Amino acid sequence: MLRSGAKAGDVVAVSGFFGKSAVGLRVLLSKCKVTEDIRKEFVNAVFMPNARLKEGLALAGSGAVSASIDSSDGLAWSLHELSRMSGVGFVLNKVPLADEVQRFAEVNGLDALDLALYGGEEYELVITVKPELWADAVSAVESVGGKLLPIGKVVRRKRVVLELDGKKREIEARGWEHFKSKI
Repeated sequence: MLRSGAKAGDVVAVSGFFGKSAVGLRVLLSKCKVTEDIRKEFVNAVFMPNARLKEGLALAGSGAVSASIDSSDGLAWSLHELSRMSGVGFVLNKVPLADEVQRFAEVNGLDALDLALYGGEEYELVITVKPELWADAVSAVESVGGKLLPIGKVVRRKRVVLELDGKKREIEARGWEHFKSKI
């Protein structure tokens, strides 16, 4: 599956929730308020990432995916990379934010959306799906025990925007860049 096949009208989807590894790194490197059971889950997201290999193979076999990338450099960076390679943009109507990340952000005075969008090392799949084949993509992923979460649509205008609660927020092209990023 290439990064260059997304077309206006395609569905943007991901294979899981975001933010746990960004929080895990913060927990490891600083003093944050977190319960022990949730701490373990966040730290495991850093030390034991779960690459979506079965899901990727199932999706490749479905023929429903127009473009794909893994999110190891962060959701925002991955979306911008797909945008650049496909010559399209994205309008997101939701961020696949893990509930625990939302609670952690509230307790620690952080922006949960930033944790989900600009963290990295999540290893979820970020894909675009031909709308008429959406059910095939969902079925393929579910057949291997996974789940697809629709988060938006592909548009012609080359930018990445989040439209949430009647507000628009430009999603910056940033995330983890090897040899550039600092912790």
